[in-house]
Amino acid sequence: MSAQPHELATYSAQFERYANALTAAERAPRSVQFSRFLASGFPDKHQEDWRYSDLSALNERNYEPDVTTADVSPIALLPDADALVYINGHLQDAPSTSRWHSDTCELPPPATGVDALNAAFASGGLRLRLDRDTKLEKPLQVLFISRAEAQASMSHQRHRIELGDQAEATVLLDFSGDGGERLATHFFDVRLGRGAKLTLYRIQNETVGGTLVTRIDVKLSRDAKFEALTVDLGGGFIRHDLDVVLAESGAETIVAGLYAQAKNSHIDNHVRAVHAAPHCTSRMTYRGLVDEKTKAVFNGKVVVQPGAQKTDSEQRIANLLLSRKAEVNAKPDLEIYADDVKCAHGATVGQLDEVALAYLRSRGIAKDVARAMLLRAFALEILDRIEWPALRTRIESALHLPSELTVDFEA
Repeated sequence: MSAQPHELATYSAQFERYANALTAAERAPRSVQFSRFLASGFPDKHQEDWRYSDLSALNERNYEPDVTTADVSPIALLPDADALVYINGHLQDAPSTSRWHSDTCELPPPATGVDALNAAFASGGLRLRLDRDTKLEKPLQVLFISRAEAQASMSHQRHRIELGDQAEATVLLDFSGDGGERLATHFFDVRLGRGAKLTLYRIQNETVGGTLVTRIDVKLSRDAKFEALTVDLGGGFIRHDLDVVLAESGAETIVAGLYAQAKNSHIDNHVRAVHAAPHCTSRMTYRGLVDEKTKAVFNGKVVVQPGAQKTDSEQRIANLLLSRKAEVNAKPDLEIYADDVKCAHGATVGQLDEVALAYLRSRGIAKDVARAMLLRAFALEILDRIEWPALRTRIESALHLPSELTVDFEA
């Protein structure tokens, strides 16, 4: 269902002011993208991929593009890493320690109204390119910080990561907010050469007023390896798409994630692995902790294209509902067009094990500690994959799952 023109009037006024500051060469392709956005509006539940995540309420919002700069807390910067810091979409020179950025912007064809809106307004973002046989000496932490404004505001960025043959890097995409109503969109284009390896972390801890849409498109060459770990801790409306194409033989992807909502948040993860060549491997493991009046959506899909023989693929999704008002929609999906493959998938939704909880209580362990022990055990398969000690400590603290539990024996 397309948006009516009057519903998007505020975006038209914003784009007119924005485009007036551009050169003619910059304005023309962005105007094309904005026309596409006007034709489609924001995605709604009539589109299958957005069935549980309707963004059409944004059609009549009034977001201002913002120009905020502000200080960054040293606590936000992780040790033993280089940093790039963006506040409301603007690069901050002072706390940034990496040279991997650029203001150039590329405009690939949009797939949805959100894509088109992003392409029309996108500002500069991360540009990481490593030559053949090059290894990034330190992990790169890229902070995207949303700061509160008096007026509801929006920012849009596009990013590219390219690793040459046998190159290697670790990158953390670190999203956080500190209040206020905001809309942010981020699209990433990732290309790995032959034998290259990328370890990517995506951590999201927006506030309840934040709407964040991210999409990461990854293409793997022969024997390349892509490992991703994503953690969602908060936010108002969060939508994340991760698409991995295993384009050449021997490519491998391992994707793991944990979502643990804040009150009234809506978090939607869509993860897709496309096996387009033989002898490729994909692993997908997600865990959800859904509490209070929150909603989680997870859609995992594996597509095995014709000719992708000897594909080895596995999806595992598990959720814990921690309150009667919480909701989970989890769907593993397989499409197989080859006949010599090994593919498995499964999804579960359950509740905290009351028998285990009662057993721990019977041993004199306080209820809140016993509960934390069970939640930690459920999330441990994901947490153990974090090889960056400072990052793991920060996530465990945010989840109220301390690294070492102090058992409080009741009298």
